[in-house]
Amino acid sequence: MPRNRRSKTGQEPALRPTAIQRAGDALNLPAELLPGFSHLELLGNRQAIVEGVKGVLAYCEDVVRLNLGTLVVAFEGCDLCIRSYQMEQVILSGTILSVQFSN
Repeated sequence: MPRNRRSKTGQEPALRPTAIQRAGDALNLPAELLPGFSHLELLGNRQAIVEGVKGVLAYCEDVVRLNLGTLVVAFEGCDLCIRSYQMEQVILSGTILSVQFSN
């Protein structure tokens, strides 16, 4: 029978760092250099550059959802367009109204 992992307060436990994260912390490496991490840059609300993309889950002019491996990032807005998708990097343009993360 599976154990209940919630604490007595009913809150979810904090996620434990992986071995790669612990090694990166010990070597004082930035997270961007470690495998499995994504990088997101927003240029105002008109452009987003996302690195570490594993695939496009949804794509229309109002919503773009990207698979980042352990996360999904969703952009909502107007006139959204993927300008470039190469080497696990997506350049998205349009009017970005919100950015949401989920697992």
